[in-house]
Amino acid sequence: MKRHALWTAGAGLLLLALGALLVSGGRDRAPGGPVLALAGDVSLARGVASANADHWPGALAALAPALRADLTAANLESPLTDAARATPGIDLRAPRAAALALAPFTHLGVENNHARDGGPAGQAQSQATLRASGLTPISRTPTLARVGGERVAFVAYLDAGHTPLPLAAIRQAAARGARVVVLPHWGEEYGLTTARQRAQARALVAAGATVVAGSGPHVLQGHEVLPGPRGPALVLYSLGNLLFDQSLPAARLGAVVRLPLGQVQRACAVATRIRAGRAQPATGEARRTALRRLGLPPC
Repeated sequence: MKRHALWTAGAGLLLLALGALLVSGGRDRAPGGPVLALAGDVSLARGVASANADHWPGALAALAPALRADLTAANLESPLTDAARATPGIDLRAPRAAALALAPFTHLGVENNHARDGGPAGQAQSQATLRASGLTPISRTPTLARVGGERVAFVAYLDAGHTPLPLAAIRQAAARGARVVVLPHWGEEYGLTTARQRAQARALVAAGATVVAGSGPHVLQGHEVLPGPRGPALVLYSLGNLLFDQSLPAARLGAVVRLPLGQVQRACAVATRIRAGRAQPATGEARRTALRRLGLPPC
């Protein structure tokens, strides 16, 4: 009887531990392949820098469970550099120490309209800072990762109106057996999904993209599941702002989308909200609004 009670207690603890592991979304093997977590625009400049300069790791700390995955990616809108300002207009350069805030990520897109706010030297310094922090910058050239035997390729690009799509790079990575995740910086700021975004999404998926996770509009947009060469492909037109200092209420909402890379139809979302220069899970009406705009179920 005593031995049976001990076995039952031990089995119960084991089941609880396994359940916690799955719920936590850690770097574990789940049905459907590697777990991917994706977010939108991240700026570490201006108001965000002022709010977090004394403790950069706190900027995203409240979202640690949502961002914990095999691979975690977003668009980094701020070059991390002390190089002099090199562009007119809005300046989103951030201090190199801000890399401490980015610890939850494995990959960060660096193809956007603020990548050269510190000029070519600042761009190079920013990417070197990311690598020194254990983070991988994503550009138009496929960046390969291997997780549990699965090959994953990341590609990022800026839709500046005249730059060709990186279709050849996507085809090449897909032909080598990789699941391709594309991070386009596209669309109209604060706007709805455009016909141009939809046309590009179809071209990216036809070339072999499994996931397309957009940034640039700074507000949440909807999603689509499209037929691709390797099965269904998930298109997230805009994941909004994960961390930014824009004051428009809609620009203070975002989402972390989580999915098993081999079963994109199982994608779910953690709605997020920016408060006082830090990101946190959204609650109440803000959460309902974010999930409704994105069109995905909650995680």
